[in-house]
Amino acid sequence: MPAPKIFISYSHDSQQHKDWALRLATSMRAHGIDAILDQWDLVPGQDLAEFMAKGIRTADRVVMICSEAYVAKAEAGIGGVGYERLIVTAEVVAAIDTIKFIPVVRNNACAHRVPNFLGPRLYVDFSEDANYDEKFEGLAREILGIPAAVKPALGENPFKGEVIASKEPVRIAGPSGATSAGMPILSGEWFQSQHNTAALGITHLHQGPDGELPLFGDIGAMEVRLGLHSGLNKTQIELLNAVRAAEIHTFGWSIAPLLEGRPEYKPRPFGDGIRAEVSINDQGGRNSYDYWAARKSGDFYLLGSFFEDRQDAGVLYFNTRIVRVTEALLFAGKLYASLGATADAKISARFTHTGLTARTLKAAGQNRRLPRRSKSDEAVSETETVIVLGDIQRSLVDEVRRVCEPMFMLFDFQEFAPEIYEDIVRRFENGEST
Repeated sequence: MPAPKIFISYSHDSQQHKDWALRLATSMRAHGIDAILDQWDLVPGQDLAEFMAKGIRTADRVVMICSEAYVAKAEAGIGGVGYERLIVTAEVVAAIDTIKFIPVVRNNACAHRVPNFLGPRLYVDFSEDANYDEKFEGLAREILGIPAAVKPALGENPFKGEVIASKEPVRIAGPSGATSAGMPILSGEWFQSQHNTAALGITHLHQGPDGELPLFGDIGAMEVRLGLHSGLNKTQIELLNAVRAAEIHTFGWSIAPLLEGRPEYKPRPFGDGIRAEVSINDQGGRNSYDYWAARKSGDFYLLGSFFEDRQDAGVLYFNTRIVRVTEALLFAGKLYASLGATADAKISARFTHTGLTARTLKAAGQNRRLPRRSKSDEAVSETETVIVLGDIQRSLVDEVRRVCEPMFMLFDFQEFAPEIYEDIVRRFENGEST
């Protein structure tokens, strides 16, 4: 088999740090790994941006040496590290479960050991020089596909004749939010069924005067899927009470609107949980659609049309999007706490924003200004993350940024500083104008 091709990404913090990067690359080549390093592969007169883009694009794996300076430059979008971040983020967004990118920690004592855009990926810690050989062997084995511990073959269940059927199957998902069969829990049959129902409802609401239905992906909407890794078993009334307790009324129409006083919109019980649909056909063209469903296992689904379309069609308010994602995450925390999930419970969350094509990114209100207005050529932005129930409040700003940043990047690489996310999220929490 051909030698695996590895691109090494790092920042030129100091000569000592450059020497360490050279040592790592040299060790790789000595172990049959084709390491690409700027110190021997980049020559004067060569296009630096093309070198980085081609190196990352054509490599089998990318080793990212996450020093303190590297993480800071990546977060701020500065220099070559900032440019590489754009390329890497695009690949991560396209395939969130990719293992192409391997974070390596060196000279980094910060709380954030790896850049935010990499998410909760496992890293190899090279902080201690005394452990270099041990850590390098593990890294080389991973790249070469020769693990030190080989997973044994699956044996036959010796108790298969003693299995007692239960009313509700117990679901235990892995760290990435996938079942033992490799299926993401947010892509299961129940979620797909709710998506189909909601997609049908929102497209019929936007039906043209000639009866033609638009494509779902062309309609401005936010879809949220939430699933506990260890499922619950709740009654319909327990679900309804939890949604009541989780409602957030900071501004306007809440996530998962609970209109119990309107018979046509109030939640209804079903065999697997509860559901509600609020479809408002405004003759003035300001339509509004919200559909949500809660399952006995604790799964939750939401599809809501963009608030922007009731104000200014053809735009996307960046601060409104940050607020809605913030509200959805706070709602998730209150919902699962009300359902009795433990603080260490893991939750998979998937945010999908549709109908982005040709929209202009703007700010809602007069308090914020964008340096430029840009449009998206892409219709959909989708991000999935795994959060711990007890950490939602602490990691709220980071999680909101993880969801929104890839979407804003579709608008001609538009980015916002971490302080802006912090300010908008905290203002929403305090009930202040954002």
